[in-house]
Amino acid sequence: MDDNKISKTDLWADRVHSFQESGLSRKDWCQQNEIPQSTLGYWIRKIQSGATGTEPFSDPVFAKLPSEQEQQFNAPAGNHSVTIFLPENIRIEVGADCPSRLMTALLQALKNYA
Repeated sequence: MDDNKISKTDLWADRVHSFQESGLSRKDWCQQNEIPQSTLGYWIRKIQSGATGTEPFSDPVFAKLPSEQEQQFNAPAGNHSVTIFLPENIRIEVGADCPSRLMTALLQALKNYA
């Protein structure tokens, strides 16, 4: 390859950096740059896995969450919450009073998050 030509990986590394610095949502940035969201997602995963030398996500970690009965029996006064940290500085805080329907929808959305 010619030394003056930028590699595809370098080009996409610059694009991913531009997206991350833009402060825009993935959808908005892709619309402005006429790039499919799936393509941006592919290159984010590819660059992250190349930077770490491993897959971008580690093996899942399982934790036993208390049942509603356990929470009511063992819960001292106060508000308890669970915080979920995702890439791209996304933080989700779920309070103890989160309705089960909302929790189900949240878990489904996280499952589909890429």
